[in-house]
Amino acid sequence: MLKAVSWSVFSGVVELKYLFIFVHCSLVDFHSNCCMQSQEETELIQRTVVEAMQVHCRNPKRASFEEVAKIIVNRYPQTFADFTEKGERLGCGHYSLLRSIKSRVEHVNRDNIPNSNATSPKKVRCLVDSYGYINWQPVEFPEGEMPASLEKKKHILLTIFNSQGPGAVERPDVDDYMCLTYISQCQLINRCRLLSVAEIQEQWPFLFTRKGLSNHFHKLTGIDISERLSQALITKGRRIINYFSSQKLKWNLGIRTLIQQIESEGVLTNKVGTAAILLMMKYYKEDEDSLFETSTRMPLEAESNLSSTPRLIMLGQRLMTANCWMVSAEGRVIVELDKENICADAMSVFFGSFYVLNLEYQESACATLELIQRFFVRINPEEGTKCTSKVRTSRKTGTTVKRKVVHINPHATTFLQRLTEFEWRTSNENCFCHL
Repeated sequence: MLKAVSWSVFSGVVELKYLFIFVHCSLVDFHSNCCMQSQEETELIQRTVVEAMQVHCRNPKRASFEEVAKIIVNRYPQTFADFTEKGERLGCGHYSLLRSIKSRVEHVNRDNIPNSNATSPKKVRCLVDSYGYINWQPVEFPEGEMPASLEKKKHILLTIFNSQGPGAVERPDVDDYMCLTYISQCQLINRCRLLSVAEIQEQWPFLFTRKGLSNHFHKLTGIDISERLSQALITKGRRIINYFSSQKLKWNLGIRTLIQQIESEGVLTNKVGTAAILLMMKYYKEDEDSLFETSTRMPLEAESNLSSTPRLIMLGQRLMTANCWMVSAEGRVIVELDKENICADAMSVFFGSFYVLNLEYQESACATLELIQRFFVRINPEEGTKCTSKVRTSRKTGTTVKRKVVHINPHATTFLQRLTEFEWRTSNENCFCHL
């Protein structure tokens, strides 16, 4: 079956027009039935697309791959687009197809010597501070408020905190004043001369409480982080645990050992999220201590040097049995949670701090953090990044190597694809078993 796509992209001095993509006939059946194509059919489509592109240009540029991927996804979104299980597009929606086509071209051209004059150096996109936000820097003051009146409310909040402590965050007047002074908080956090976390905390101490941070996150992103994460860590956490435990022999020793520990001890509902995140860190070969720290006594700052990047600190013998939680950043504890708070509460404060305080993901845990962002919290910006590091530590050799800055972490999208394929496959197998 022949599908003609009118397509025009300038790649250097080469103008590519009217690219004819031969798509396998079964594509229409898959599209109409909204079901997933097999791996063989996916590879056939990718080979066909690449062959058609290379008729015009042997080594197309990335912009050419992206234009073709965008056309295909817009024409057949149910078949090729990246979706979350909620039906929301994952980032731009065509990242996985773009990466597959690009990988296929690189494979075909693996024995060819690249032309050094064919491409020019690309500028890496800088960090977008408003990454994933909907209300990053408000410009209008609340009705009836001016800078002077907001400054007065800020001093009132400081007076209340100094006399009553963080527990006063539950007072209705504190809640109202924190809401009204949101614009002032943003102006301080987002100013050109970035302040340290300690400087921000000194001026807005109520922001460093679970309620204050969660309310600020809600205004920034439109998401109730406590509600969303508490539900997602249980439901999606169980799916992740099932994915790994159903394929035990497929994994390395570290993952198998953790699965065995989870199964032997049993996982309480409020620990499902912790178990799922630990499994993902094993899968990505990211060290647990790049996100978590454990301690058996207080005060932490006096007993050890805390990391400069954010950490979720668990008081207890082991991560799975921790009974008290704190969040640290820039070498100091910034939030202490109440003893009745559970893992989901701690994780919501920890993850929310990256957005509220405008912090980058640490490279050593960037894949896990982006999975939490896109899968659990469902923040899916098309552009920008929360990790701009241009170097990384090789998981194989332990040496420092160059790192490519991308809009969407390929490790996160690959896992989500595999999870979706696994669940689709197992659900079909279960249907056949009942026939």
